Amino acid sequence: MSIIKLLIAKSADGHSAIDADVLTMSNIEVCYSEWDALMKTVSIDADVVLLIDHPGLNGLLAIHHLRTIAPACRIIVTLQKTSMQAVAYLQAGAVGVLDALPDSPRMAEIIRRVYQGDYYLDQVIAQLLAMRQIKKLLEPFDALSSREFDVFCQLAEGCSLKAIAEQLGISSKTVSNCQTAIKLKLSLDSRQAINKFAKYHGLVK
Repeated sequence: MSIIKLLIAKSADGHSAIDADVLTMSNIEVCYSEWDALMKTVSIDADVVLLIDHPGLNGLLAIHHLRTIAPACRIIVTLQKTSMQAVAYLQAGAVGVLDALPDSPRMAEIIRRVYQGDYYLDQVIAQLLAMRQIKKLLEPFDALSSREFDVFCQLAEGCSLKAIAEQLGISSKTVSNCQTAIKLKLSLDSRQAINKFAKYHGLVK
């Protein structure tokens, strides 16, 4: 079994629940880096990088940086933001997205799978994304445009208008207009009502 070099990147005050000894027994060599140091480096010696996301850190920026300095490495990201962010991470070049860190034996299995060329999505994330693809075509969500549906899901997850605009690459004014249209089309009068409606239809955790 080939040895896999794993780099775990986390915030300076972050803690990893992964047991490096367990990974070593699975022929996975582990080293660590803080996010700030990783973003300044110009090369890395790793087959797989695990980015432990954290509020305030820019996972997309880190993925783009890694794709520039080490295009062959396989990138796994833990998800601290919205499930829509999982799509953005995959589009940016990540091959694995985790809703939470699993136990170390399971983590070793995931690392080996992505190293061998597979993609990996946690079941919770995969189910949410699949459910959204189905629900957007059915009543009552078929009344929404594709853009309005994306905005609806992020509003339901508690994102600010500014954050949604940045995520979707549109203006805050456009997001605000979508929010108005969503409330009108679905007869919802508040953010709380949007969240409750989305939960009822299985579109948010």
